Amino acid sequence: MKQMCIIGAGPAGLAALKSVLDCKAGNWRPIVFESREEVGGVWFPSPADAADPPLTPLYDSLTANLPHPLMGYRSFLFPPETPLFPKAEVVHQYLKDFTSHFSLRPHIKFSTSVTSVKFTPEQSRRWLVETSTQDSYYFDLIMVCTGHFRFPLYPSIPGISDWLEAKKASHSVYYRHPLPIHKDKTILVVGTGPSGVDLARDLHEFGCKVLLSGSANNLSVTLPSSIQHRPHLASLDSPSDGIATYTDGTMDKGIDYCFLATGYKLHFPFLQPPLLQNTYPKPIPPLPSELYNSSYSLFPLAQHLWPLQNQYPPESIVFFGLIVKLAPLPVYEAQARAVLHAFHIFDSGIEEGTGARGIDEQTEAVDIVTRWEYLKQMHKGDERNVIKFWHQFEETEQFAYRDHLAGFVQKDPSRVEDWEYEAYQKKILLRTTWVKIEKSGQADKWLKDVGKGGLKDWKALMKEVIKYGEENEDKTRL
Repeated sequence: MKQMCIIGAGPAGLAALKSVLDCKAGNWRPIVFESREEVGGVWFPSPADAADPPLTPLYDSLTANLPHPLMGYRSFLFPPETPLFPKAEVVHQYLKDFTSHFSLRPHIKFSTSVTSVKFTPEQSRRWLVETSTQDSYYFDLIMVCTGHFRFPLYPSIPGISDWLEAKKASHSVYYRHPLPIHKDKTILVVGTGPSGVDLARDLHEFGCKVLLSGSANNLSVTLPSSIQHRPHLASLDSPSDGIATYTDGTMDKGIDYCFLATGYKLHFPFLQPPLLQNTYPKPIPPLPSELYNSSYSLFPLAQHLWPLQNQYPPESIVFFGLIVKLAPLPVYEAQARAVLHAFHIFDSGIEEGTGARGIDEQTEAVDIVTRWEYLKQMHKGDERNVIKFWHQFEETEQFAYRDHLAGFVQKDPSRVEDWEYEAYQKKILLRTTWVKIEKSGQADKWLKDVGKGGLKDWKALMKEVIKYGEENEDKTRL
């Protein structure tokens, strides 16, 4: 009986658990350790003051930023008539329904944090896991599914610490909704990712003058013209005067508050050196012989999963869900199948004495160097940016990645379908149009009986929404 540890019962951990039970329920015994009292990870709400940092960055107005047929598990659809871009509580209920439908709950130890993970060569090369309940376990495979949306990442920009100390700035992880003190004030939101855009819209609708700083290329929706876009932030000066200076030399004065929607850092407190070095790796080649956490990425990982180093078998510990800018849940499913396939080959090699390996480390090392050189060229030789953007995929790279993992498993039939490409490429139009449909009061009419016929209903609905959006865009231009 092989023992498998899954750390975290969020979307990635649930996908991993289901895959273990699907593959070899009789020979593999999974245990999931979840620090909170319910599944859902980032989608399980918690007050901003319940912990520091908060247990989730979930804010009151959050909706999915991708249509749910695209973002959801391929093995489990959202219920019929679910709004195309569901609210956070609907997504959380979906994850609870997934857990119940596949009978996952008996395998999860709730309110149990993993405090330490150590490799023990003397114990048949197994992993020793210690938990907050003072229990210890030995495992053959560790699947780290802790997510990356809790520990705030503060950019190295002059003046930020002064604003934080003056309580004129905070990270978006602490945001839940606009407060009365924000009313009619000038608010700077730094970061144009989904959270930054949502905060800007929230605050604008509340009556704030909103300045949104960051790349216009990142914007996931069309913003009201009264939300003023600004270049990247260069510095925050004089908290009392509320001065912000941007990279083009322009500045604003009289800013009352600043929200930093600047992302999150990777944090694995249960892994200590030498298993994980918490610093930047040296430039490559050659690849380092240890695993590094720069806060932005883990390096070097084969396929963003398996750590290529010389201290333990890479097939025996994996890191899920590090890639950003994608439809997450189908990727987690593909990752889980690939991880278990690699472990099965590796474990069979040990049992049968063949020494078979689950991954080709030499080929994977070449792929890592190739990606490094590509990103280095993209970032004009800035190797720090190579590390910062290592797990960030380009527009459709996720689909090639999923197909690559499916091909690795060989018997995995779950190739990416054409409708997924179209829905992802049209995601901004889909969301903008769906918001208009909801505001018009027509959403229930559009959704009537959709989903009762399965996935084909959702594909047809998205096509209709895209068509409707494009027709209305054309009318606006005329």
